[in-house]
Amino acid sequence: MAAISNGIAEFNPGTFIPVTAIFLIFYLYAAPGVRMGALSKLRGIHVATHDSIGEGQNGPTHQPVEVDSLFRAMPNLLSIRPADEAEVTGAWMCALDNEDKKVRSIISLA
Repeated sequence: MAAISNGIAEFNPGTFIPVTAIFLIFYLYAAPGVRMGALSKLRGIHVATHDSIGEGQNGPTHQPVEVDSLFRAMPNLLSIRPADEAEVTGAWMCALDNEDKKVRSIISLA
């Protein structure tokens, strides 16, 4: 998924902004593709859902908050973890309207 978004972003830069979305835990599988896109300075947005510090319906395996530190440590990757509706709006505005158009973004939604 992340590798395909890299291809879409590289095909004609600026034409499409690829957006991917999946549970935060499953971005561990996509981390190499996210990292490659970030290092290549390809623009894209990754939305991580079901990010919570509490134990929800899916159990503790779907709330890996430590994965956030993996993405925060990646160069050229903007990691945003909004807390409420206003911050989600701000996160999308920031991801879509970067000053540096070559920064990849990941937004973790609870």
